[in-house]
Amino acid sequence: MLSCVENKIYIHIYPDGSTYFKFESTGDSTDVFNNDFIHPQNLKGWNANIEVIEKNDEKNWRMTTEGISMDSILIFQDGKNTTLNYSFKRYKHETWFSSEFGAEIRFQGKQIKDEFPKLYESLISDNPDSLFWLPEAMTILMRKGLNEISPDSISPQQSKRNQRFVNHLRNSFAKIQTLDDMEKFKKDRELFLTDLLKPFRVEPSFPSRLAKAMKKHEAILESTMDLNDDFFQWKILMPGKPVKTNAMEIVGDTLIWKFGLDSLLSESFVLKAESVFYP
Repeated sequence: MLSCVENKIYIHIYPDGSTYFKFESTGDSTDVFNNDFIHPQNLKGWNANIEVIEKNDEKNWRMTTEGISMDSILIFQDGKNTTLNYSFKRYKHETWFSSEFGAEIRFQGKQIKDEFPKLYESLISDNPDSLFWLPEAMTILMRKGLNEISPDSISPQQSKRNQRFVNHLRNSFAKIQTLDDMEKFKKDRELFLTDLLKPFRVEPSFPSRLAKAMKKHEAILESTMDLNDDFFQWKILMPGKPVKTNAMEIVGDTLIWKFGLDSLLSESFVLKAESVFYP
């Protein structure tokens, strides 16, 4: 069985302005259908297919989506930032002697490097030790949750109060020595926060609201970590001859990019291609 999901995307841009797309994801059912990377949905005239592939007593799933679009811009996102958001843009410029084409695939960066530095270090070094990065991550999630539920979080007074909460949580995590201790926090977060915030004067509903707000941001973080099992291969065939690109490989006229989560942890990641077509 595949230990990850292989996402293969093929794009063919035609001189008439139409674009053919084919998305193919192969892996075990848990990873293929966890929605960390979604295929285009609800596009008129597009076809989607799911099949089971059995080989050497191993079972994998393959999801395929393909179709043609006349749109010059397509945006693929779920609106909740719990999946990998990306967009496609193509353009065409006519000259006296040729047609110039351009294409751009832009992935929204996950900002892990800046927001969760220890998790970033863990991911790029392939160090899965939760005790190394999880305390920092939960502390940051608490700060995000506090800023969301406190309407006056930007005021100096509220900001100072929030920082006291965060510091108190950080000190509590510093005492955690085992994963079992960490699981107690994850299992019943509302109870943990209720006990944690007893030294402070907070309204009874505050721990519940904070736990809910943290869960929302944690879902975004978990979806990013799910991408650690994904491998991407994008192929683009442009009209005419490629003249400018940041492709990692060129085979004939086909431009190829291969990458994983490490390319998506910071700012936006962009695939670019330009070509010239002589009629």
